[in-house]
Amino acid sequence: MNLEEFTKKEALLNKSEIFDFNFEGKKYWLKRARATKPNKIQKFFYKIFSFELLIPSLEKSPEDALTFETAKIEKLKKIGINVPNIVYMNEDFFVLEDCGDSVNSYLRTKNITQDKFYYFIEKLLIELSKIHNCGQFHGGTQLRNFTYKDEKVFVIDFEESFDSNISLETLQFRDFLLFILSFIKIKEINFEIDYNYIINKYIEYSKKQDTMKKLQNFSKKVSFLLFLGEVSFIKKSLGSDVRNFFKLIKILNLLGK
Repeated sequence: MNLEEFTKKEALLNKSEIFDFNFEGKKYWLKRARATKPNKIQKFFYKIFSFELLIPSLEKSPEDALTFETAKIEKLKKIGINVPNIVYMNEDFFVLEDCGDSVNSYLRTKNITQDKFYYFIEKLLIELSKIHNCGQFHGGTQLRNFTYKDEKVFVIDFEESFDSNISLETLQFRDFLLFILSFIKIKEINFEIDYNYIINKYIEYSKKQDTMKKLQNFSKKVSFLLFLGEVSFIKKSLGSDVRNFFKLIKILNLLGK
């Protein structure tokens, strides 16, 4: 039985959208075609506030989503980005070679040292900057979408696409905002995260000298939300994502101080 035959058999036995399996001693991941739909609440608030983090993704059918993601993986691979190899694909799913564990799991290790923490951050920023320097965006730069294997960081999950009227510069800035926001969710470490270091390293690798100014302008634009967040009845109803967003605003307000 070859890999294609084995994969089709596994796809019949396992109904999960994404799952791993082993074939001839190697680990692979199968990802089914699945529709992408913008979050309705996010879409509603984007019409009011137009913040970069609220930009909704485009709706795509399962077939279109699969075609978009696999084409983007192949494109990024050709320009030197560390992405997993696609070893098989049909209209229902595609199969990737394993590219390690999520970097998020490494960074949330309770006893991780600062040196190891920033070792991963540097590798993450190098890969993200490579994407941006090649005139591309990711669309979902949360830490869970980066993996680590053989001393390399790989980038995964490229389902997101956006309205053609949204500029590349805006989408790249959105990438970096999502990236920073992911660090706020890390609670397990016993030291403070140096956000100035992360931002300055990104500027160094991406050559985007206006990033700090754009982050400061973003924080000024959304700071009024902090006041609303302190209203008692609103504060009680805030979900974790909104509370983390408020923490991001506070961090950005302190940049350069």
